[in-house]
Amino acid sequence: MCALAFSPCVDFVQSVEQGLQYDTNISENLLPRLSECCSEILSKAHVKFRFYRDLQGLNTIEGEISCKVSFVCQRCGKPFEKTLSAKFCSTPDKEKACSLRIEDKLDIVELNPNGQFELLNYLEDCLMLEIPYVPKHDDDDPKCNDNTNWSFGEIAQDKENPFARLAELKEKFNKEK
Repeated sequence: MCALAFSPCVDFVQSVEQGLQYDTNISENLLPRLSECCSEILSKAHVKFRFYRDLQGLNTIEGEISCKVSFVCQRCGKPFEKTLSAKFCSTPDKEKACSLRIEDKLDIVELNPNGQFELLNYLEDCLMLEIPYVPKHDDDDPKCNDNTNWSFGEIAQDKENPFARLAELKEKFNKEK
């Protein structure tokens, strides 16, 4: 297992009080859920974040994370690369955010039963939320466009109606009785 520049689980308030800031890389073997969601993780995840108390007094984590991964295109079946990038700004102070009516401006995060913030899982979640619903090449990517015989709802006219064939079989069966 690779050493991590920060603890996977931290005391949020203490991190804010210390003003912790990080600009580091996270090894792909520390992101097992992301690894399961893509074909391959191609680079370490680069993350830059800081803990601070904002102007309203909310304990906050803010930053960005990115990672290069590969997927299999759901249109052509070929692999392609994509950089997942996410910006985040979150607080565990739900009650205070709601009282200030700014809960829609921040993501509210939960602390585990021990009152700790699972930082590594949170960062992995940020990346996973950027995974496309249907992984595919960009529409204008020539690597995918060489397979242009896609159908977009048009019905081929040269095919026999399956119900007509069923009706013929039913007639033939009735005549044999």
